[in-house]
Formats: sequence, C-alpha cells, structure tokens
Amino acid sequence: MAKQINVFLENRPGKLEQITGILADAAVNILAVKITSDEKYGIFQLIMDDPERGFRALQQAGMTASLTDVVAVEVQNTPGSLHSVLKVLRQADVNIEDCYGFVLDKEKRAIIVLGVTDRATAKRVLEEQGYRIIGSSELYSL
Repeated sequence: MAKQINVFLENRPGKLEQITGILADAAVNILAVKITSDEKYGIFQLIMDDPERGFRALQQAGMTASLTDVVAVEVQNTPGSLHSVLKVLRQADVNIEDCYGFVLDKEKRAIIVLGVTDRATAKRVLEEQGYRIIGSSELYSL
C-alpha cells in the first residue's frame, strides 16, 4: 500500500514553506499535495517519493505528522473516470474518507489517491473491475 504523510499545522504565513523546506533539505520529492484548513489549523497531506524519510525529517523538526495507508488507482484522464471509481466503491459499501488526484499524462492517465475505510475491499473490487492499483514502489518513482 502507498503511504500518505499528514502534517497538522497552524494556519499562518510561512508554515507550508517551513514544511516544504524540511522536505527539500531531506532530499524528498513531493509528488502530490492536498491542504485542508480552517481559520486556525490545517492538515497538509502529501504523497512523496520516500515517505519514511520525509516522515522522519518532519518529526525531527518537531512537526506533528502521521503516516496513513492509502489506495492509489490509475484512471484514464477523461471525463467520468473519477465517477466510475466512486461508483464501484459505493456498490461495495466502501466509505471514502479522503480523495484527491494528480495527472500523469495530460491526455492519458491520472492517479486518484483514496483514503477509505476498508483498503482491502477497495483494492479487490477496483481490480475486479479492471482498475490498476499503483503499488508504493511504482507510485514513489513517478
């Protein structure tokens, strides 16, 4: 399974730059990001090429961070692709807690990153429907 890093931070100028600086100094490449915030706090979610190294660097810098298993599924970069994935998961009664994506090839492929309640079922039903689950090694080398 792929790993996502979640960093809890104050919502103020310079905090994101501080985190990306820590990761740059640790020679960790960021592949995808998502930010969720309110007026005071936020969660910075990242997929990176070496999540273990990134996690250690953030912890050593005093950041509040966690590692989470996620499902990364390859889809065609076409209208309705996300909808089709979500439909498969709904039919299997898999709840989606988090979702974001990034494009690999502008005209061909995209990756959808899913935080789900039942990763094993999500992986199984998506593969049964012909979707390709991207393993951690492949994801981190993109």
